[in-house]
Amino acid sequence: MAGALLSAIVERLGSFISSEFKLTVIVKEEIQKLETKFRTIQAVLNDAEKRQLKEEAVKLWLDKLEGVSYEIDDVLDEWKASMIKAEIEKQQKEFEEEENAETSTAKKRKVWPMTPNFNFSVPNLFQHRDIAHKIKDLNEKLDEINKEKEMYGFELSRAIEEVVERPKTTSYVDVSEILGRDTVKNDLVSILLDKGTEKENHLHVISLVGMGGIEKTTLAQLAYNDQEVQAHFEIKVWVCVSDPFDQCKVAKEILESIEHQSPNLTALQSLLDRICDKVGGKKFFLVFDDVWAENFAMWEPFRDALKNCGSQSSKVLVTTRKEEVSRMMEIKCEYDQVE
Repeated sequence: MAGALLSAIVERLGSFISSEFKLTVIVKEEIQKLETKFRTIQAVLNDAEKRQLKEEAVKLWLDKLEGVSYEIDDVLDEWKASMIKAEIEKQQKEFEEEENAETSTAKKRKVWPMTPNFNFSVPNLFQHRDIAHKIKDLNEKLDEINKEKEMYGFELSRAIEEVVERPKTTSYVDVSEILGRDTVKNDLVSILLDKGTEKENHLHVISLVGMGGIEKTTLAQLAYNDQEVQAHFEIKVWVCVSDPFDQCKVAKEILESIEHQSPNLTALQSLLDRICDKVGGKKFFLVFDDVWAENFAMWEPFRDALKNCGSQSSKVLVTTRKEEVSRMMEIKCEYDQVE
């Protein structure tokens, strides 16, 4: 239990550090300290979990560690919610200002670039100070736990981190529970439905980039289920890629979604040939959700197959936490940016 929880916390802390969230220098340093301390504790966790069965003091130490971990998770949730709320308020204000600025002769149309980033606004000063103070207090609690750790003389384990399986996503979403996303959802839908000029008319890849928890998948689900989008594309496919990236598995899922039955093929070439047969000349909308792989060689066969066999009005939507993945899809695939 503790191992899985700590792995999840370390991942979240790392995401916050590398994310587009606007963190002050002090807060970023405090989060980096938390991550470093958790990694240090992870190195002795295997031994601690074995010894807790016979040593009550070790069990109490693990309970204390688990409690602090949940506190940190709650604070990160609070910070994320504050960021999202601030961004929604910012977007609503911009929308109102844009509406007021529109004239009867010309209307501004807001369009996303190919790789839109969610650059979240900073919450108000009091929220910022409150969360920063909580993070500092948690750092002090973790300091105490780290000091107590030395008392038990735990054995260091070699870097065998428990693998926490990432939850799989689907295209289904309860629209009634989603609030404040209409503007960005409509922007994305307008890009998906954009036919472009004759010169621009080719396969487009659109990337949603940002840290975990900022509802990239939710936004993709809302756009995927939009009535106009459903009617516009002849073939719609949702694939949760996740990590590690398995070429044949991804190809099979695409084919299974189209044919509604499991393919009896095993070779990547055969799978891609069948996909091309099914989408040949048709407008398709393919969502690659939760992409981690940064190796272009893994994506190149899919890029070439989809580019050459589908209608040039087709769209590919990618959600990823990694800016490198977005750049790889945009630059290597050499797709033009929507203007």
